Order: sequence, then structure tokens, then C-alpha cells
Amino acid sequence: MPFWESADDKSRREAQEATRRALERGQIPYRARHRLEEQRQRGDRFFTSDLTSNEHLLTREAGYEPIGLVMGTAFYKVSFWGYFNSYRTTTGELTNLSQAQLAARELAITRLQQEAMLLGAHGVIGVRLQMGGYNWSARTVEFTAIGTAIRIPGRDPDPHPFTSDLSGQEFWQLHQAGYYPKGLVLGICSYYVHTDWNTRSMTRGGFFGRGSSQNQEITQYTQGFQIARHLAMARLTTDIRKHGGEGAVGMHIDMGIEDIEYELNKTTYHDLLAHFVAVGTAIIHDPQPVANDRKSPLLYYNLAQGKTAQLIVNQPFTD
Repeated sequence: MPFWESADDKSRREAQEATRRALERGQIPYRARHRLEEQRQRGDRFFTSDLTSNEHLLTREAGYEPIGLVMGTAFYKVSFWGYFNSYRTTTGELTNLSQAQLAARELAITRLQQEAMLLGAHGVIGVRLQMGGYNWSARTVEFTAIGTAIRIPGRDPDPHPFTSDLSGQEFWQLHQAGYYPKGLVLGICSYYVHTDWNTRSMTRGGFFGRGSSQNQEITQYTQGFQIARHLAMARLTTDIRKHGGEGAVGMHIDMGIEDIEYELNKTTYHDLLAHFVAVGTAIIHDPQPVANDRKSPLLYYNLAQGKTAQLIVNQPFTD
């Protein structure tokens, strides 16, 4: 230790070094691990959660215990070949960019699960995946996963807590109907379309531009977007099988396009970059089905929307 370093400075430096080593191994930060271990050792009923009041009441009614807010995050650098500087000269997937997004997601979800494991959770519900914007100057992508870890009394411990983006209500219905989440599944594709002569003629505009006087499909753009969707959904299917799921529910799609403008020989051209992201929760028939002894429906009022009432009854879950 340098002679000028105080005891507090030494403690902070050692904690930072421990955190860096943990992150390099794909683990959660040192201080987060220490905090969660202390929370579990206390064994009290104190918890943090991003559940709404309705979701909290439903989990309590069903016998599940919210035990803590958990999070995982990862910033990932895209390789030089995954980054496009102004424009590309070929059409095709930006494989390195797609892989970087998948790897960042994997690290974020893994760290979320590690926090749930430290709390002794059976799983995490209400996971929100926040995908940060691409910083092309630094060639980085970012994923953050936040959710509420829950414990299911009477259920066998699970060494690998499930992750799910189902809300508290949706998880309640799913479990009552005899299904169980296996994990968040995801498919991603970033696809670059370098415009050919025909597309350039249609999109260049001008009074004499081809297609300027009539409506017509830009087939090359449509084809590129369809390919992006196909590749993303194929990866989603692979992820469902990897988790051992029978299917996926709660699917939501995030689609986006970027207009890539560039100039050649004093002429402005436009290419297209399509992003397609599909996220859902893989499920199976529950090997430890819940004992459903409810005799009457559960009724709750949504006070945030005036007099609107919502009714949940015991019936098979469909999606």
C-alpha cells in the first residue's frame, strides 16, 4: 500500500479491483454480491420490488414472496468489422453487431440470475429489458435487465432461477393454469441494405425520378426487412429449444430502421439498416403444479383508472 493511501482509500481500491475481476468473469459487482448476501442472511421480510400494487397483492394472494429487486447490465464493444463507417458497399447482416447484442444480453441476464440466486429466489418476474441506443462513435451496445425476484413456498429449490418478462398478473395466471417459465428468450438481427440502381432511382426523387409519379413498393427494402425478421425469429426458436421450452408467451417485437445517408461523386444516396428484436418467455408444463383450491374469483380495482375494475378468474391461460 502506498504510504499516502489511507485505510478508506485502500478499502475502496480493493473493492474496485474485486469488482473489475468479477465483471471480467461475467459475475456481478463485489458490492452488489455483498449486499445481497447480507440481505439473505438477515432472513427478514423486508424486500424491494418494481411490482405494482395489484401485482404485489396477487403474488401475496397466490402465496409467492417477492424478496428483492435484481438487476444485470452489460456494455459491449462492437468489433471494427461490425461497425459501419458512413455506409457499406454490400447487402447483408451485420453479423458482428448482432452477435454483440446477443452477448450483451446474455451477460445482463446471467448477472440478473446471479443476484436472484444470492437471494434464494425461484425466479424473476416482470423483467424489463432496456436496450440502450448504439453509440457508433464508441462502437458500443448496452443491455440492462431489471425485475423482481420471488420465492415460492413449498417448491423445491432451483439452482437456476427462471427469468420472465411476464407481469405479476400474467405469472399468476400462468402458474394457476399449470405452466412454469423457463427463461427469457430472444432473437436479434441487424441487417444492412445497400441500395441497387433500381432502388436508388426510386428513392432519389426529383421530377424525372423513376417512380416519382406513381406509388410502388421498394422491393429491396421489403426483402431486407423480411430477411432480418426471419433470422431473428430463427434465433428466437433456437433459444426456446435451448431453454427446454415447449413454446413462448408474452412475445413483443421491437423493430427499427435507420436511414444511412452518404454522398458519392457529389450525389446523395440512401441505404437502409434494419434492426429486429423479438423477446418472450419460454414455458413448460409445470413438473410441480400448484394446488389450485381457490373457491371464488379474485377481484381487484384499478384506482389509477377511475372506476375501472378488472376480474381474474381461474381458467386456462392462453396467449
